[in-house]
Amino acid sequence: MSTYKDFMNCEPKSFHGTEWFVSLTRWIENAESVFQISFCPDDYKVQFAACTFADAALTWWNNHINTMGIDAANSMQWEELKRKLVKEYCPREEIQNLEQELWNLTMKGSEINAYTARFNDLVVMCPTLVTPEYKKIERYSWVLASQIKGMVIASKPTTYDSAKRIAHQLTST
Repeated sequence: MSTYKDFMNCEPKSFHGTEWFVSLTRWIENAESVFQISFCPDDYKVQFAACTFADAALTWWNNHINTMGIDAANSMQWEELKRKLVKEYCPREEIQNLEQELWNLTMKGSEINAYTARFNDLVVMCPTLVTPEYKKIERYSWVLASQIKGMVIASKPTTYDSAKRIAHQLTST
């Protein structure tokens, strides 16, 4: 079982609440990586993550605690905290712009790394467009360069990671 010290020894990034969606996305990814590395139990993820809040994010969290109570705030599940952070720090108009960008995202030439990186950024902020997994596979595969798209679809990947791996292999050959 992970302790707070184990979590902090992994040097999680602070979230200041002054950044927008990309910084929030990176903070979420970092926190989830630290949870995994430190073997953080689900029941402690929100408490440990909240300790990385600083500045405006800390003020937001303290107001949240004052409203719902410390026990309720600390018993919140990680997915719920992520939804609250997105709601607070990513205005709906921004999310709609990101959803539009995800919907229109295409691979340019053989730029699979740039396409995949932007796709990954966008799906974190727009999960409803790529849930369940088959939608994520379809969205990723459908706009690959045509010669790669056909081969990825024909391989019938069952996970996003397998679709991504196939596309990268085909692009590098």
